[in-house]
Amino acid sequence: MTTTKQLDRLKKIHQYIKVANTGSPKEFANRLSLSESQLYNILEDLKIKGFPISYSRNLKSYVYNDDCELEIVYSVQLLTSQEKIKISGGILKNFFTPMQLEWTKLY
Repeated sequence: MTTTKQLDRLKKIHQYIKVANTGSPKEFANRLSLSESQLYNILEDLKIKGFPISYSRNLKSYVYNDDCELEIVYSVQLLTSQEKIKISGGILKNFFTPMQLEWTKLY
């Protein structure tokens, strides 16, 4: 699944929980085209990230115990070869240039 589809699914999960309209875990998973175990994993991940999610038996829905919002911000842009080198994470393959290697041989 692509990242944008995963993010869209996360927004949808948030919207259903925000209005307390998820239904039972089985109904919610079916609504999202997920297995129940996948749904539980996603909800557990959200809880670990600090989202106050619980299941209300009275409402028969997942709810937020406290007011919260989900903000997803992402961008897609083309990077040049030079820009890719800048953000590569610090791994440089040919760290020494031939000139540096010759210079170090002098000592």
